[in-house]
Amino acid sequence: MANNLLVRGSPGSGKTTLAVKVAEDLTGLGFKVAGFVTEEIREGKTRLGFRIRDLRGGEAVMAHVGLRAGPRVGKYTVDVETLERTALRALDEVHGRADLVIVDEIGKMEALSAAFLKRVMELMDLPTPLLATIPKSDQSFVSSLLQRGDVSVYCIDRRNRERMKEVVEEDLLGILGHRRSPRTN
Repeated sequence: MANNLLVRGSPGSGKTTLAVKVAEDLTGLGFKVAGFVTEEIREGKTRLGFRIRDLRGGEAVMAHVGLRAGPRVGKYTVDVETLERTALRALDEVHGRADLVIVDEIGKMEALSAAFLKRVMELMDLPTPLLATIPKSDQSFVSSLLQRGDVSVYCIDRRNRERMKEVVEEDLLGILGHRRSPRTN
């Protein structure tokens, strides 16, 4: 079984919700989960931006319609420095201290950071399992990940999102069960 699990889907398909639920469930079972999720910032039905949340605490706005300086992706201005600071700090927790790392998401905004992309590649080469979400649309970095031999891809949409969470979690438990029991330190 592949060590790196990529959940692929369109915006609104449930990728982030899946990542959050898997993190909560595995933490509840005693596994140590590190990484981050990217959550929408909304005002009513209008999406204004995205916040990045470290699974072990701390969050920051990484993209917003109201930001003035930085590269743009669609209508959002991306704060690459905040993305790097928050994401890389969350991913530093992996080395020897986590049973699973979650990266939500590897998309256009995150691809603006060479340091972030480098860290993702390093994480994929570690024995620690990685659960990452990726967009449905093709991007060169994501395409390179899909070509790796140590990757399993799970396609999620609104119809299968509940079942997909169960499948991903089962597969992760299988990987983790073959490696070690939950950490107790």
